Amino acid sequence: MRMKYYVLFFFVLFLCACTGDENRSSCSVSVQLLSSTDEVTLPFEEMEVVLTNKDQGTVYTSSCSSDGVALFNVEYGYYTVAVHYQSASGIIFSGRLESLSLLPEQGEEVMKVQLQLARSKINALVIKEIYYVGCKGELGADYQADQYVTLYNNSDETVYLDGLCLALVDPMPGIVSPWVKYTDMKRIPVADMTWQFPGSGKEYPLLPGAETTIATNAVDHTGGEYQHANSVDLSKVDWGFWHVSLSKQNIAPGVKPLNLHLNLNSTAWMYSFPVVGPTFMIFGFEGISAEEYVNNPLNRENRSQASNKTKFYLMIPKEWVIDCAECVENEAKLANKRVPDELNHEPVYIPEGDYSGKSLIRKSAASTNGRFIYQDTNNAAEDFIVSKPSLKK
Repeated sequence: MRMKYYVLFFFVLFLCACTGDENRSSCSVSVQLLSSTDEVTLPFEEMEVVLTNKDQGTVYTSSCSSDGVALFNVEYGYYTVAVHYQSASGIIFSGRLESLSLLPEQGEEVMKVQLQLARSKINALVIKEIYYVGCKGELGADYQADQYVTLYNNSDETVYLDGLCLALVDPMPGIVSPWVKYTDMKRIPVADMTWQFPGSGKEYPLLPGAETTIATNAVDHTGGEYQHANSVDLSKVDWGFWHVSLSKQNIAPGVKPLNLHLNLNSTAWMYSFPVVGPTFMIFGFEGISAEEYVNNPLNRENRSQASNKTKFYLMIPKEWVIDCAECVENEAKLANKRVPDELNHEPVYIPEGDYSGKSLIRKSAASTNGRFIYQDTNNAAEDFIVSKPSLKK
């Protein structure tokens, strides 16, 4: 009789164990950070890895061991994996996986993930502000002709604007980037127009702590023929995105036009930032003239998986990008990245939305001898705040 009880007891234990395995709702995850080939040792113990559940928004954070391993116990689901670390010397290490599936049917006791780190550095020239959402114009109509971007010298040395270029990154927001999805993103695709500062080398200095603003339409949008009270006066900015071929573009006397170096959209009659979130970048040509690089067909590519096989985009090596601001329309579009992680870790958005009259302004991190130093961690979501435009009276 006692033997029957023993058999029954162990049978119940076996059933409980099996039921427990089947009903497990969580799993163990090991994330191994991989350093770039030119890095001998990294301060892994100072780094944190973040797992975010894409459906529920739950965030898990774990510190790394000295050999770069972060351990988690998380619920099953679909996750993003990210790490972003800035050293005291200004070197940034970051990595990101947009989609990690952790499912019970995978049957692994510990899910093992490898995350490659990319290395970048703080920039001397940064995008201090970008105003792109527009505002409510006269009679409450949507108005976006008043957009602008401000660049700032964040260093203690003079920066020369001569020859530097400004451009939007393809694709425009709202869709998943085929470049990110299908290519290694060693080169960044330019969306239609490439603008360049004039000058032969040292004609346009930007002193430490100085800034310069470039407007899509460099006019007073609050007065004269415009009369949009919610807008801004851009008639006194330094530069304008203006070219004679763009019939709807306007520029006030005294404002210097940038050079329209390349236009892949011959039917365009104006230049503007998408109100649903641009990815805007500064870059410079290195070791080659702009003309020679642009005219070389090897530096053009067709979109991967695109139905239009006749349009070829100018491709810029990611090492040439000086700074970028990656913006999206809302929280639901944060996964629609358009640049690799070493250029920007996470996009930023304006919660108030299109035509709200809001701007993105970089956070001030410190002040040295009266000169502001702005936060630059290559993470737009952390580096920018939402505010009224700085040029708004």
